[in-house]
Amino acid sequence: MSTIACDIVTGFLGSGKTTLLKHVLQHGLQGRKVAIVMNELGDVGIDGRVLTGFSAVEKMVEVDSGCICCSVTLQFTVAIHEIVQAVRPQIIILETTGVADPEPLIHQAAQAGLALDAVIAVVDAAEVLALDKKAHVVRRQVEAADFVVINKVDLVDEKQLGKVRKWVEKRNRRALVFETTRGAVPSDLLFGTSVGRLRAEAAAGPGHNHLAEDGISAFVVESAHRLERKKFEKLLRGLPDDVYRAKGVVRFTDGPAAQIFNFTCGRYDFDLFPLDASEARTQAVFIGRDMESHRPRIVKDLARCEARE
Repeated sequence: MSTIACDIVTGFLGSGKTTLLKHVLQHGLQGRKVAIVMNELGDVGIDGRVLTGFSAVEKMVEVDSGCICCSVTLQFTVAIHEIVQAVRPQIIILETTGVADPEPLIHQAAQAGLALDAVIAVVDAAEVLALDKKAHVVRRQVEAADFVVINKVDLVDEKQLGKVRKWVEKRNRRALVFETTRGAVPSDLLFGTSVGRLRAEAAAGPGHNHLAEDGISAFVVESAHRLERKKFEKLLRGLPDDVYRAKGVVRFTDGPAAQIFNFTCGRYDFDLFPLDASEARTQAVFIGRDMESHRPRIVKDLARCEARE
């Protein structure tokens, strides 16, 4: 089960988390099995009713009457196993209640056997600065994020928006920030479920890529050699800030099994890949802005990671 991707969507009450998910389900994740776990304070799950019925949603589980980050570990784990056994989703999206600190949930997801893909924090451009003075969890949500979505930018002027940008940057310099209205985010980038398709497009060469409108592109690097783990981790730590995501299958010299690596805005991890290493080549896709200018360096650095056997 550890190969199932998990995205955590967090943000204070009213920031627009459910609206963002609604947009994603309408405009992205096509062809993917999506399961959603929602947590709400109170006994009646309103947001779940908004999302139920989308064709992409294979399973909806609501965990209510408490904050998922501190009170429902057992119920959460049971919900995850119920989802996995029922539909084997390709992605599980966890939407937290607005007052949840995402850090404990990150650990719970790992304990439940999920592979963290990204933490996405949604903030209300019109309210976040005032909320920060009242509820410190707003700050913790942004600090934990890989992506920060500044939502409802249509409700503020440029001066206010500039203050919000500075506030976000002060709390998290690593995260990639998007500004949007009504949760209209680039789904393929935030929810890393389309890496396989992007890998195929990149390998095929120039052509249509609907991320290109945002100046985002991808390229693929392959190697028939095993890699030295320390050198490859050094490569990941040294990737340019323009590289937002990278993902692929790698074979290391220190073990027989192939592994999946996932890089998101400076954070990276590894997971075992259910394929004999002898059958797998190292293959990685790098996604970000102005990627062709970074490609020669990354290709050269990857070659330096190879162990000549």
